Parts: sequence; structure tokens; C-alpha cells
Amino acid sequence: MTCAKTRVFVTLQHPDGRTWRGENWCRNPQPACPREPGEDYTKCQTICGQDHHAEMDALRLAGRDAKGSTAVLEGHTYFCRTCQHALFDAGVTSLQRAA
Repeated sequence: MTCAKTRVFVTLQHPDGRTWRGENWCRNPQPACPREPGEDYTKCQTICGQDHHAEMDALRLAGRDAKGSTAVLEGHTYFCRTCQHALFDAGVTSLQRAA
């Protein structure tokens, strides 16, 4: 199920044409986002059951094949630091925002 506030997608695009698309899905989606303005993302995990960001979902789908890919972000303005490190550690070569 999807996040009530913002659907975020990350597509890993491999030079050979393969793609993997991750999403910030929730195990316990709410009809409205439980976070108050300025709050961190703790409630995403504790209330909505979000296990990980879209970046981690895309990496899970691609596995070792993520190496050499470009990560393209949709629905959000930036890759968080944790996800940036995970993507680069997996061998993703560049990060982009969708146009």
C-alpha cells in the first residue's frame, strides 16, 4: 500500500536497459499522514509500517545487478544521506531527479 503523504519512486536504470522500480510502500497505510509539520520520519516506521525508502526497495529488487546503474528519484526533492550511501555502496554510479 502507498504512503498517504507522498508516493516516492526510485528507478535504477542499468546501461544494458534493465530497470528496477522501488516505492516507499507501507504495511499499515493511514488515510492521512500522522506526522506533524517539522516531525522526522519516525512515525513512518512506527505507525505506517514503512520498512524502508524507495531507494532501498529498488536495491532489494536489483540485488547485485544494481552495480553500474543510475538512480532516478520521482516524488521527492532529494536522496537522504542513508540512501545515498546505500546506493553508492551497491555500485550505483549516479543519482538524478526525474524531470
